[in-house]
Amino acid sequence: MNLHLLWEELILVFALSGRIALRLFPFVVAGVLIGEALKHARWTGLIERACRRHPISAICWAATLGILSPLCTYGTVPIVLQLARTGTPMFPLITFLSVSSLMNPQLFIITWRGIGPEMALARVLAVLAFGLILGATLWRLPSRWVVNPRALQMTQSTKKREHRQEETHPLKAFIGASWRSLQFVGFYMLLGILLGSIIEVFVPGEWILLLFNPTEWFALPLAAILSVPLYACGGGTIPLIRSLLLSGMGKGSALAFFLAGPATRFTPLLALATVLKGSFLVVYVATLILFSLLAGLVYQMV
Repeated sequence: MNLHLLWEELILVFALSGRIALRLFPFVVAGVLIGEALKHARWTGLIERACRRHPISAICWAATLGILSPLCTYGTVPIVLQLARTGTPMFPLITFLSVSSLMNPQLFIITWRGIGPEMALARVLAVLAFGLILGATLWRLPSRWVVNPRALQMTQSTKKREHRQEETHPLKAFIGASWRSLQFVGFYMLLGILLGSIIEVFVPGEWILLLFNPTEWFALPLAAILSVPLYACGGGTIPLIRSLLLSGMGKGSALAFFLAGPATRFTPLLALATVLKGSFLVVYVATLILFSLLAGLVYQMV
C-alpha cells in the first residue's frame, strides 16, 4: 500500500474517531452521573418490597428494577445476598441480578445516542422478556438446584467493606465513583470508537455484508461468537456495532451481540458464580445465548 495513501487513511480514522467521541461524550458523562446518582437510592428496601409481593408481581418488579439499577454485577451481588439471608425469595432476587447485568440506564442512554432509539428500546424489551422468562422458570424450580449453598454465608470481608463505604463522605464518594466510572467506560468507549473507525475506513463494506448479511443463516451465530472476545465493556461496544451496522450488519445480529456479550464476560460470570450453582450457571449462560439468537431473529424479521 502507498505510504501516502496509508497516512491519509490513518488521518481519516482519527478524524472520524474524534467526531464520534465528541458526539457521544456528553451522553457518556450524563449516563455516568445519572447512574451514580441512582446508586444513592435505597435499592435494598426497594428490591425487598418488590420481591415480597405475589410471585408474578415480584418477577415483574424485579425485572423492571434490574433494568433501572445502575449497579454493576459486583455491586448487586451483596444486596442480593443480604436480602437472601433475611428470607427474601430467591427467584425474584436472581431475576433482578440477571437483568441488571444485561442492561442499565447508562447503556440505554449511550445506545440511544450512539445507534438510535430503536436499538435502545429493542435492548430493553429483549432483556425484560428474558428476565420475565427466567423469573417464571426459577419460580417453579427448587432453590437447591439454583443457589450456591455457600452464598448465604456472610463473610467478615464483606462486613468490613460495607463499613468502609458507610464512613465515606457522600459527596466525596459520588465524585470519586463518577470519575472511576468515567475512566472505565471512557477507556473502552475510545477503544470501541477507534476500532469502529478502522473498520469503516479499512474494511470494505462488502466483507461486512458477506459476514453479517441479514439473509444469511450464520449471521446471528457469528455475531454471538464475535461478542465473546469483543464485549469487554457494554458502552465500549456501541461505536463498534454502529460502524458494523453502517457497513451492512443486520440489526438482529447487533441485538444478538448485545445480549450474548454480557453472558460470556468473565468478570460478571465470576460474580454470578457467588450466587448460582456451577451447573445452573452453565445452563443459564447457554440459555441466554440461545435467547440472544432467538431475539435477534425476531428483531430482524420485524
